[in-house]
Amino acid sequence: MVFLEFPKRFPETGGLPPHWIPFKHFWFAALMVVLVPAVVAYIFGWLAFRSRIKGVYFSILSQALTYAATLMFFRNDFTFGGNNGLTDFKFILGFDVNNPATKRTLYIASGVLLLLVYLFCRWLNTTKFGLIQRAIRDSENRVLFSGYATAHFKLFVFVVAGVIAALGGALFVPQVGIINPSEMAPDKSLEAVVWCAVGGRQSLIGPILGAISINALKSYATHAFAEQWPYILGILFIFVTLFMPKGIVGIPEQFCELKARLNRKPKDETTTAPVPVEPAKPKVS
Repeated sequence: MVFLEFPKRFPETGGLPPHWIPFKHFWFAALMVVLVPAVVAYIFGWLAFRSRIKGVYFSILSQALTYAATLMFFRNDFTFGGNNGLTDFKFILGFDVNNPATKRTLYIASGVLLLLVYLFCRWLNTTKFGLIQRAIRDSENRVLFSGYATAHFKLFVFVVAGVIAALGGALFVPQVGIINPSEMAPDKSLEAVVWCAVGGRQSLIGPILGAISINALKSYATHAFAEQWPYILGILFIFVTLFMPKGIVGIPEQFCELKARLNRKPKDETTTAPVPVEPAKPKVS
């Protein structure tokens, strides 16, 4: 394992790489959880949005960057554990991570974070910023012609999304006890896309319902149908895209539309009997 080489490479720091030493302090680690993702998202977003890269091209570029980071973190000499990742987490703020009370506290903290993020995003949607952001979603060119710098709005949302993901990851790792570079692989991003599609992309509660339902299905399918799970996920995504475009949250609306369509009475067609036309009588001269 790469960690066995650290005492030989860094004897002056007790075997710990120099850049890991400040992370022994909780306040510094908590600050970096927010600062590092925000800076990375800002740099990447600024370069991409100022170049007006959007749509599928932005998706490809972001996935390529993520995959490059995955390969970099897999290298053993990068001091992040290589293939083994980071594991053997034992204490957080002096509390045993494996203690049931600590696990319960982390679980509650995850729920509180989810609620706070939902309320924050809901509030953001009610502001003028949220209105402009929805306008950018519908027609960015019109917003540009109205005099707004759309790149700044998209950059802000991109940075906020990166920070939210980082906070979720910071609570995820102590609960599972390991973090591996494979968590940055592109297929993880595709799973998040499926969550949003299944739950409903046009609402805030939709992705939450999608994430819960898909992961519940994954927990069952990976035991019962381990090899078929990727096919199940792909078929589910295609089905939702074709037949449930509004996801789970849109099912009641779809049922109402279907019911209205079935109950819609055809217009009364008045049928009148054809009036017989008498043949013209020949004129008698």
